[in-house]
Amino acid sequence: MRKLLYALGSFIIILLIGINALFYYENMYIKKYIPVSEEIYRKPQQPTLPKTQQNKNTSAKNNSLSVKLKTQPKEYKASVFMAGDVFFNGYLLKSYYDRQSQNYVFGDILENVKDITYADLSIFKFDSVISDNIPISTYGKYNAPKEVLNVLKSGGFNLAVLSSSHIFDGKVEGLQKTINNLKEAKIETVGVKLSQEDHTSKVFDINNIRIGVAAFTKEFSSVYLGGNSTYKSFVSILDKDEIQNELEYLKGLNCDIIIAYANWGVENSNSVRFEQKEFAKELIKNGVDIVIGTHTHTIQPFEKVKVEDESSNVKEGIVFYSLGNFLCDQTVIFPYNRFGLTVKLDLVKKEDKLTKKISVEPIYIFRRSRRNASYYDFIVLKAKDILNRTDVKASYIRYAKKLLEDVDKWGKTVQ
Repeated sequence: MRKLLYALGSFIIILLIGINALFYYENMYIKKYIPVSEEIYRKPQQPTLPKTQQNKNTSAKNNSLSVKLKTQPKEYKASVFMAGDVFFNGYLLKSYYDRQSQNYVFGDILENVKDITYADLSIFKFDSVISDNIPISTYGKYNAPKEVLNVLKSGGFNLAVLSSSHIFDGKVEGLQKTINNLKEAKIETVGVKLSQEDHTSKVFDINNIRIGVAAFTKEFSSVYLGGNSTYKSFVSILDKDEIQNELEYLKGLNCDIIIAYANWGVENSNSVRFEQKEFAKELIKNGVDIVIGTHTHTIQPFEKVKVEDESSNVKEGIVFYSLGNFLCDQTVIFPYNRFGLTVKLDLVKKEDKLTKKISVEPIYIFRRSRRNASYYDFIVLKAKDILNRTDVKASYIRYAKKLLEDVDKWGKTVQ
């Protein structure tokens, strides 16, 4: 009997050890191989809350989810820089001609303004041609060497306005060569065309913001714009029919903003003519948001202009009657030809609504004498940066101070 009890006890002990071993295996070994998702699903349920507390928590959870799932409207941004007249004349060419290589080797003329010239779309008005069908020329007829494109590219420029007084100095062949040379340098062109089917205006889609750019000219030599002149077929003239035609074309391409350059006014004049004001109204009436005047080679004021269209809708635009010069060697009227205005647009598009911030920066074209030479180094500076310089003439500093005051005053009218 005692032996039977010992055998039964041993069996029970072995059975308990086996059961314990199985439990240990389940928890310490197999558990390591259970997928994480299964572990989550196998977690014990939380105790049921009272109904009122449960409702509060469910409501809070739903509110939290609704905030997280709400999508914010996407925001798009683009920048546009606009400069006035550019042409290479006088010592601006002579000073950079290397006799040994017989090429033009320019310095970094724009190094001090690159923080403003670089933009998604950077525009300048080119008052010259770049063509090999006529000699290089800096007076009367303007023809620049291809090396000038290195200067413009160094400043980030990628769009040239060609509707200028000198675009036909190399005739139609010169126009075609100029367009080709600019395109090789990856600089687009507006204001001119090479066939009747084309338009002189273009749209640039930058980060989902569509920017239309048109360019017109009023001033041309009578040689080019005489009654029977065929040159009119290649450029947009500043008249009502041409304005309406080009701007209807741009509006049909769903532009968010339209900029128009206008080659107008009297050279070397600080005064705005009645004709400029009338054409500005015509441009705005037809949909232009920003008007950029050039050709006078002097700075003229800017202002906000409101006008009614044919349907009595009020249209509003900002008119810069003349930006003056950006880069050249000109001192016809002292000291005005050495200064210019630049305009920067910072655009933001959100829910199909476009907002724009306008910044105006006056610049000064500094011609610094070289040591032991009759030539010069040119450098474009911000006008505010010459106020304390000792190597700039006092008369230029006085004008810079007055200009900065005027820009501040004019700027308050366009806010």
